[in-house]
Amino acid sequence: MSWRAQGFRAWLLQRLTAIYMLLFLTWFFFSLWFNSPADYIEWRTWLGSTTVAIPVAIFFMALLMHAWVGMRDVIIDYMHIVALRLTLLSIVGLTLLYMALWVMQVLFRAVL
Repeated sequence: MSWRAQGFRAWLLQRLTAIYMLLFLTWFFFSLWFNSPADYIEWRTWLGSTTVAIPVAIFFMALLMHAWVGMRDVIIDYMHIVALRLTLLSIVGLTLLYMALWVMQVLFRAVL
């Protein structure tokens, strides 16, 4: 496949983010299964360690990128009224941006 092919980058990004999310969730659930934090302090300490906080941050970035590419493709493919398409894309983009900022705030508070 050509790198210039329409949709190839979106397709590849969807696959790469899905693979990362699957691997992360597998690691995350096994970590919780074998070493479950008992209370809030342990949760915060566990999430505050860089070996956990960085993969969690990457997971949420991958999740939001995955959601953006999927929603963008659905809206572009099925919404034929241009004004409505731009409005929906703006709403989705701003919502995902807000979620990204919120997740980063939560992670920074856990680390500090």
